[in-house]
Amino acid sequence: MNLFKWTQNFKPNFPHIVEKFLGRKIHDEAASNEFVSTVPSVNIEEKNKAFEVSVAVPGFNKKDLKIEVQDHCLIISSEKQYDNEEVYSNWMRREYGYASFRRMFHLPDDADADQVEATMKDGVLKIKVAKLVSIESKTKSIAVH
Repeated sequence: MNLFKWTQNFKPNFPHIVEKFLGRKIHDEAASNEFVSTVPSVNIEEKNKAFEVSVAVPGFNKKDLKIEVQDHCLIISSEKQYDNEEVYSNWMRREYGYASFRRMFHLPDDADADQVEATMKDGVLKIKVAKLVSIESKTKSIAVH
């Protein structure tokens, strides 16, 4: 016997009168011009000559993102504001919002903080941090005289 009815949607259902007043259907999903604040997913991969960081940032432009290296830490951040205004015959609807995130990663000792490259394609930001060129230690025998 179930005591509680489980539903996937926790949002309240608005009466149809509200939708009639607004003149359009209310959707459960965020509209395409509204931003949802989240922390982007990150994958980090170590290659032979570099560390590659992939960040999922769909809906962002290159100009929205800030990448910097500070105190041997890689910092990826963004701040974005939006303002949307719809004017109808006898009323106006105005929405505005703000979304931001900041991810910080301590670079390994063998990462070269001066050699960082970033590219963006199809909503994925790729950052490549080169590894320091190691000077192979050579063994040299020294004769005692």
